[in-house]
Parts: sequence; C-alpha cells; structure tokens
Amino acid sequence: MNKRGLIISIRLLGLGWYVAASILLGVGGGLWIDDQLNASPVFTLLGVLLGSGLAFYGLYRIVEFLFKGND
Repeated sequence: MNKRGLIISIRLLGLGWYVAASILLGVGGGLWIDDQLNASPVFTLLGVLLGSGLAFYGLYRIVEFLFKGND
C-alpha cells in the first residue's frame, strides 16, 4: 500500500468515531446545560443540531480530501 492509500485508510477509519463523538458530545453538553439551568429540551436540541452540523462539516472535509486527488 502506498503512502496516499495509508492516509486515506486512516482518515476513513476515524470518520465513524468523529461523527459519533461530535453528536454525542453535543447531546451530552446540551443535557448537562439543561440540567444546570432547568431548561429541559432547549439546549439538548441545540446540542444535537450543533453536533450534527460539526459532524457533517467534518464528513465534508474528509470527502473533499479524498476527491481532491482525482482532478
């Protein structure tokens, strides 16, 4: 396997963990803030949106990197 193939493999391997961690940290942070402020679903929903947005942005950046070499 060449160097580029190894880099692509490592990035794809971490992609699932990155997406899961982004969403879980957003939800966890939202739940914690909701617990501190007694504002039940507000910050949890904001955490889901923020975590999902961050996950999709990271997904876009990784896919952009993969297709950049095919120009």
